Amino acid sequence: MNEAMRDYWNADAGHTWAEMQARLDLSLSPVTAALLSLAAPMVGDRVLDIGCGSGETALALATVVGEGGDVLGVDISRPLLEVAEARAEALDSDAQFIEADAATLAGQGDRDLVISRFGVMFFDDPAAAFANIRTHARPEGRLRFACWRTPADNGWAGVPLKAVVPLLPPSAPADPLAPGPFAFADPDRLVGILETAGWQDIDLQRFDFDMLLGQGDDPLAAAIEFSMRVGPAARVVREGDAGVRAAAEAALRAAYAPYAADGRVALPGSVWLVSAHA
Repeated sequence: MNEAMRDYWNADAGHTWAEMQARLDLSLSPVTAALLSLAAPMVGDRVLDIGCGSGETALALATVVGEGGDVLGVDISRPLLEVAEARAEALDSDAQFIEADAATLAGQGDRDLVISRFGVMFFDDPAAAFANIRTHARPEGRLRFACWRTPADNGWAGVPLKAVVPLLPPSAPADPLAPGPFAFADPDRLVGILETAGWQDIDLQRFDFDMLLGQGDDPLAAAIEFSMRVGPAARVVREGDAGVRAAAEAALRAAYAPYAADGRVALPGSVWLVSAHA
Protein backbone atom coordinates (compact mmCIF):
# COMPACT_ATOMS: atom_id res chain seq x y z
CA MET A 1 0.00 0.00 0.00
CA ASN A 2 1.54 3.31 -0.99
CA GLU A 3 1.96 6.19 1.43
CA ALA A 4 -0.61 8.31 -0.38
CA MET A 5 -3.26 5.65 0.22
CA ARG A 6 -2.20 5.28 3.85
CA ASP A 7 -2.38 9.06 4.33
CA TYR A 8 -5.80 9.17 2.65
CA TRP A 9 -7.34 6.60 5.01
CA ASN A 10 -5.79 8.19 8.10
CA ALA A 11 -6.88 11.74 7.27
CA ASP A 12 -10.31 13.16 6.39
CA ALA A 13 -11.53 10.06 4.52
CA GLY A 14 -10.83 7.75 7.43
CA HIS A 15 -12.52 10.07 9.91
CA THR A 16 -15.53 10.51 7.61
CA TRP A 17 -15.98 6.77 7.17
CA ALA A 18 -15.60 6.30 10.92
CA GLU A 19 -18.31 8.89 11.61
CA MET A 20 -20.60 7.28 9.01
CA GLN A 21 -20.02 3.69 10.15
CA ALA A 22 -23.65 2.86 10.87
CA ARG A 23 -24.96 4.36 7.63
CA LEU A 24 -22.29 2.73 5.49
CA ASP A 25 -22.79 -0.68 7.06
CA LEU A 26 -26.54 -0.38 6.52
CA SER A 27 -26.02 0.54 2.86
CA LEU A 28 -23.62 -2.36 2.36
CA SER A 29 -25.58 -4.88 4.42
CA PRO A 30 -26.82 -6.89 1.40
CA VAL A 31 -23.20 -7.45 0.34
CA THR A 32 -22.15 -8.33 3.88
CA ALA A 33 -24.88 -10.96 4.11
CA ALA A 34 -24.06 -12.44 0.70
CA LEU A 35 -20.33 -12.53 1.45
CA LEU A 36 -20.81 -14.22 4.82
CA SER A 37 -23.11 -16.78 3.22
CA LEU A 38 -20.47 -17.51 0.58
CA ALA A 39 -17.71 -17.71 3.19
CA ALA A 40 -19.68 -20.23 5.28
CA PRO A 41 -17.66 -19.70 8.47
CA MET A 42 -17.60 -22.62 10.89
CA VAL A 43 -17.13 -23.00 14.62
CA GLY A 44 -13.40 -23.03 15.36
CA ASP A 45 -12.32 -21.28 12.15
CA ARG A 46 -9.29 -19.02 12.29
CA VAL A 47 -10.15 -15.98 10.16
CA LEU A 48 -8.21 -13.04 8.71
CA ASP A 49 -10.34 -10.04 7.67
CA ILE A 50 -8.42 -7.77 5.27
CA GLY A 51 -9.32 -4.09 5.13
CA CYS A 52 -11.63 -4.73 8.07
CA GLY A 53 -12.51 -1.05 8.47
CA SER A 54 -14.88 -0.41 11.36
CA GLY A 55 -15.24 -4.12 12.03
CA GLU A 56 -18.65 -5.08 10.68
CA THR A 57 -17.55 -8.32 9.01
CA ALA A 58 -15.04 -9.31 11.69
CA LEU A 59 -17.57 -8.84 14.48
CA ALA A 60 -20.16 -10.93 12.65
CA LEU A 61 -17.60 -13.69 12.05
CA ALA A 62 -16.53 -13.72 15.69
CA THR A 63 -20.06 -14.66 16.77
CA VAL A 64 -19.89 -17.73 14.52
CA VAL A 65 -16.39 -19.10 15.08
CA GLY A 66 -16.76 -18.95 18.85
CA GLU A 67 -14.09 -19.23 21.52
CA GLY A 68 -12.43 -22.13 19.71
CA GLY A 69 -11.67 -19.95 16.70
CA ASP A 70 -10.32 -16.46 16.28
CA VAL A 71 -10.87 -13.46 14.06
CA LEU A 72 -8.14 -10.94 13.28
CA GLY A 73 -9.05 -7.75 11.44
CA VAL A 74 -6.31 -5.86 9.60
CA ASP A 75 -6.50 -2.30 8.27
CA ILE A 76 -4.22 0.67 7.60
CA SER A 77 -6.75 3.23 8.91
CA ARG A 78 -6.33 4.09 12.57
CA PRO A 79 -9.65 6.06 12.71
CA LEU A 80 -11.59 3.04 11.44
CA LEU A 81 -9.74 0.63 13.71
CA GLU A 82 -10.61 2.76 16.72
CA VAL A 83 -14.29 2.35 15.85
CA ALA A 84 -13.82 -1.41 15.39
CA GLU A 85 -12.08 -1.73 18.75
CA ALA A 86 -14.76 0.27 20.54
CA ARG A 87 -17.50 -1.84 18.98
CA ALA A 88 -15.73 -5.06 19.96
CA GLU A 89 -15.42 -3.85 23.55
CA ALA A 90 -19.07 -2.83 23.69
CA LEU A 91 -20.15 -6.23 22.35
CA ASP A 92 -17.66 -8.16 24.50
CA SER A 93 -16.41 -9.67 21.23
CA ASP A 94 -13.28 -11.78 20.90
CA ALA A 95 -12.44 -10.18 17.53
CA GLN A 96 -8.99 -8.60 17.48
CA PHE A 97 -7.79 -5.71 15.32
CA ILE A 98 -4.33 -4.53 14.27
CA GLU A 99 -3.02 -1.66 12.17
CA ALA A 100 -1.04 -3.30 9.37
CA ASP A 101 -0.77 -3.60 5.59
CA ALA A 102 -2.00 -6.98 4.38
CA ALA A 103 0.27 -6.65 1.34
CA THR A 104 3.33 -7.12 3.54
CA LEU A 105 2.10 -8.57 6.85
CA ALA A 106 3.84 -11.93 7.31
CA GLY A 107 1.57 -14.96 7.47
CA GLN A 108 1.84 -18.16 9.49
CA GLY A 109 -0.10 -20.43 7.13
CA ASP A 110 -2.76 -21.10 9.76
CA ARG A 111 -5.91 -19.28 8.62
CA ASP A 112 -8.94 -21.34 7.56
CA LEU A 113 -10.60 -18.31 5.98
CA VAL A 114 -9.27 -15.07 4.52
CA ILE A 115 -12.08 -12.62 3.84
CA SER A 116 -12.55 -9.02 2.75
CA ARG A 117 -15.48 -6.71 2.09
CA PHE A 118 -14.06 -4.08 -0.29
CA GLY A 119 -10.59 -4.10 1.28
CA VAL A 120 -8.37 -5.62 -1.41
CA MET A 121 -8.62 -3.21 -4.37
CA PHE A 122 -6.03 -0.69 -3.18
CA PHE A 123 -2.71 -2.55 -3.53
CA ASP A 124 0.08 -1.05 -5.66
CA ASP A 125 1.12 -4.55 -6.78
CA PRO A 126 -1.99 -6.71 -6.38
CA ALA A 127 -0.38 -9.96 -7.54
CA ALA A 128 2.41 -9.60 -4.99
CA ALA A 129 -0.11 -8.61 -2.31
CA PHE A 130 -2.31 -11.64 -2.95
CA ALA A 131 0.76 -13.89 -2.96
CA ASN A 132 1.61 -12.56 0.49
CA ILE A 133 -1.99 -12.94 1.63
CA ARG A 134 -1.79 -16.61 0.61
CA THR A 135 0.97 -17.09 3.20
CA HIS A 136 -1.71 -16.58 5.86
CA ALA A 137 -3.92 -19.42 4.59
CA ARG A 138 -3.48 -23.02 5.59
CA PRO A 139 -3.36 -25.61 2.76
CA GLU A 140 -6.79 -25.52 1.07
CA GLY A 141 -7.63 -22.42 3.10
CA ARG A 142 -10.53 -20.38 1.71
CA LEU A 143 -10.32 -16.91 0.16
CA ARG A 144 -13.60 -15.00 -0.09
CA PHE A 145 -13.99 -11.32 -0.92
CA ALA A 146 -16.30 -8.73 -2.45
CA CYS A 147 -15.13 -6.07 -4.90
CA TRP A 148 -16.98 -3.57 -7.06
CA ARG A 149 -17.80 -4.19 -10.69
CA THR A 150 -17.67 -1.23 -13.12
CA PRO A 151 -18.95 2.29 -12.33
CA ALA A 152 -21.47 1.77 -15.13
CA ASP A 153 -22.87 -1.19 -13.17
CA ASN A 154 -22.97 0.84 -9.97
CA GLY A 155 -25.47 3.65 -10.20
CA TRP A 156 -24.68 4.76 -6.65
CA ALA A 157 -21.30 5.89 -8.04
CA GLY A 158 -22.05 6.59 -11.70
CA VAL A 159 -25.19 8.70 -11.22
CA PRO A 160 -23.67 11.26 -8.81
CA LEU A 161 -20.43 11.34 -10.79
CA LYS A 162 -22.30 12.24 -13.98
CA ALA A 163 -24.23 14.90 -12.05
CA VAL A 164 -21.18 16.68 -10.64
CA VAL A 165 -18.66 16.24 -13.47
CA PRO A 166 -19.63 19.60 -15.05
CA LEU A 167 -18.72 21.29 -11.75
CA LEU A 168 -15.24 19.78 -11.52
CA PRO A 169 -12.10 21.27 -13.07
CA PRO A 170 -10.80 19.45 -16.15
CA SER A 171 -8.61 16.48 -15.36
CA ALA A 172 -6.99 13.56 -17.14
CA PRO A 173 -9.11 10.40 -17.36
CA ALA A 174 -8.60 8.13 -14.38
CA ASP A 175 -6.58 4.97 -14.91
CA PRO A 176 -9.12 2.14 -14.50
CA LEU A 177 -6.35 -0.21 -13.33
CA ALA A 178 -5.00 2.13 -10.65
CA PRO A 179 -5.57 1.19 -7.01
CA GLY A 180 -9.10 2.21 -6.11
CA PRO A 181 -12.65 0.97 -5.63
CA PHE A 182 -13.11 -0.27 -9.21
CA ALA A 183 -9.61 -1.67 -9.82
CA PHE A 184 -10.93 -5.25 -10.02
CA ALA A 185 -13.97 -4.57 -12.20
CA ASP A 186 -12.45 -6.51 -15.14
CA PRO A 187 -13.03 -10.19 -14.33
CA ASP A 188 -10.28 -11.48 -16.62
CA ARG A 189 -7.71 -9.21 -15.00
CA LEU A 190 -8.87 -10.21 -11.53
CA VAL A 191 -8.63 -13.93 -12.28
CA GLY A 192 -5.17 -13.39 -13.77
CA ILE A 193 -3.97 -11.59 -10.64
CA LEU A 194 -5.18 -14.39 -8.38
CA GLU A 195 -3.70 -17.09 -10.60
CA THR A 196 -0.34 -15.31 -10.65
CA ALA A 197 -0.48 -15.14 -6.85
CA GLY A 198 -0.97 -18.91 -6.64
CA TRP A 199 -4.64 -19.14 -5.72
CA GLN A 200 -6.68 -22.01 -7.15
CA ASP A 201 -10.30 -22.88 -7.99
CA ILE A 202 -11.08 -19.22 -8.67
CA ASP A 203 -14.75 -18.37 -9.12
CA LEU A 204 -16.52 -15.03 -9.60
CA GLN A 205 -20.23 -14.56 -9.00
CA ARG A 206 -22.07 -11.37 -9.91
CA PHE A 207 -24.21 -9.98 -7.11
CA ASP A 208 -26.57 -7.06 -7.71
CA PHE A 209 -28.31 -5.16 -4.93
CA ASP A 210 -30.00 -1.88 -4.04
CA MET A 211 -27.52 0.53 -2.45
CA LEU A 212 -29.45 2.58 0.11
CA LEU A 213 -28.31 6.21 0.13
CA GLY A 214 -31.08 7.88 2.09
CA GLN A 215 -34.28 7.21 4.00
CA GLY A 216 -36.53 8.82 6.61
CA ASP A 217 -38.55 12.02 6.58
CA ASP A 218 -36.51 13.55 3.73
CA PRO A 219 -34.76 10.69 1.92
CA LEU A 220 -33.53 12.94 -0.89
CA ALA A 221 -31.77 15.24 1.57
CA ALA A 222 -30.29 12.22 3.35
CA ALA A 223 -29.03 10.77 0.05
CA ILE A 224 -27.50 14.09 -0.97
CA GLU A 225 -25.76 14.45 2.38
CA PHE A 226 -24.44 10.88 2.05
CA SER A 227 -23.01 11.54 -1.41
CA MET A 228 -21.52 14.89 -0.45
CA ARG A 229 -19.41 13.03 2.13
CA VAL A 230 -18.67 9.70 0.41
CA GLY A 231 -18.07 8.99 -3.26
CA PRO A 232 -17.31 11.12 -6.33
CA ALA A 233 -19.40 14.13 -5.27
CA ALA A 234 -17.33 14.45 -2.11
CA ARG A 235 -14.52 15.88 -4.22
CA VAL A 236 -16.74 18.89 -4.98
CA VAL A 237 -17.14 19.54 -1.27
CA ARG A 238 -13.39 19.30 -0.73
CA GLU A 239 -12.37 21.47 -3.67
CA GLY A 240 -15.27 23.82 -4.36
CA ASP A 241 -16.52 27.01 -2.78
CA ALA A 242 -20.00 27.51 -1.33
CA GLY A 243 -21.49 28.26 -4.75
CA VAL A 244 -20.08 25.08 -6.26
CA ARG A 245 -21.32 23.03 -3.32
CA ALA A 246 -24.81 24.49 -3.70
CA ALA A 247 -24.75 23.65 -7.41
CA ALA A 248 -23.64 20.10 -6.58
CA GLU A 249 -26.49 19.70 -4.12
CA ALA A 250 -29.01 20.85 -6.73
CA ALA A 251 -27.52 18.54 -9.36
CA LEU A 252 -27.68 15.57 -7.00
CA ARG A 253 -31.27 16.34 -6.03
CA ALA A 254 -32.29 16.27 -9.69
CA ALA A 255 -30.28 13.12 -10.36
CA TYR A 256 -31.67 11.22 -7.37
CA ALA A 257 -35.33 12.24 -7.73
CA PRO A 258 -36.18 9.31 -10.07
CA TYR A 259 -34.81 6.86 -7.48
CA ALA A 260 -36.89 8.16 -4.56
CA ALA A 261 -39.72 5.80 -3.61
CA ASP A 262 -41.37 4.48 -0.46
CA GLY A 263 -39.45 6.80 1.83
CA ARG A 264 -36.00 5.85 0.59
CA VAL A 265 -33.45 6.56 -2.15
CA ALA A 266 -31.62 3.49 -3.43
CA LEU A 267 -29.47 3.12 -6.53
CA PRO A 268 -28.10 0.04 -8.28
CA GLY A 269 -25.02 -1.64 -6.84
CA SER A 270 -23.08 -4.55 -8.33
CA VAL A 271 -20.12 -6.53 -7.05
CA TRP A 272 -18.05 -9.60 -7.72
CA LEU A 273 -18.20 -12.22 -4.98
CA VAL A 274 -14.89 -14.01 -5.34
CA SER A 275 -13.94 -17.49 -4.15
CA ALA A 276 -10.58 -19.27 -4.28
CA HIS A 277 -8.47 -21.75 -2.34
CA ALA A 278 -4.82 -21.74 -1.32
